[in-house]
Amino acid sequence: MIKIYHAPHSRSLRVVWLMEELGEPYELERVNFPPPADYLDISPLGSVPAIDDDGIRMCESIAILQYITGRRLPEAMSVTVGPKPDPAAYAAHLQFLHYGEAALAAPLSAIFRTGLIAPEGQKTNITTEDQAQQFAKLVDEFMIDREGQGAVGVWHQPVAHQGADVEER
Repeated sequence: MIKIYHAPHSRSLRVVWLMEELGEPYELERVNFPPPADYLDISPLGSVPAIDDDGIRMCESIAILQYITGRRLPEAMSVTVGPKPDPAAYAAHLQFLHYGEAALAAPLSAIFRTGLIAPEGQKTNITTEDQAQQFAKLVDEFMIDREGQGAVGVWHQPVAHQGADVEER
């Protein structure tokens, strides 16, 4: 059984959500911050999420989602596509899965952090305005009609729900 090291309001929610979608049993261990020193044995950076799946340890949320959907077939077929029988569909799935973290996370992180820590009256500033414009541009680029299929046809595979959807929400 997978043990998920979890902190509320963190990216570990992605892993918990996916396991719930799959209907897979899991053990949840809450991690407080700062984490205890022995947690570095589980996650060398002290970050969440982390998992331990019968001795296999991982600590990057997107990699964990990809690992779980890849190893949990056929249950995971309702939330992902695999490299067989359609490598192109799998490539599109992986692109969508990683897009949020690779492209969208930087501007959203700056906006979110500023909103949390800036004094009242400084939560919107030149940096947050610039990052909001950058985020909008990235979303627009992502939604461009590719190969005449529309963004949904290219990025969202014909399954009810994807691991990529867990990452994007």
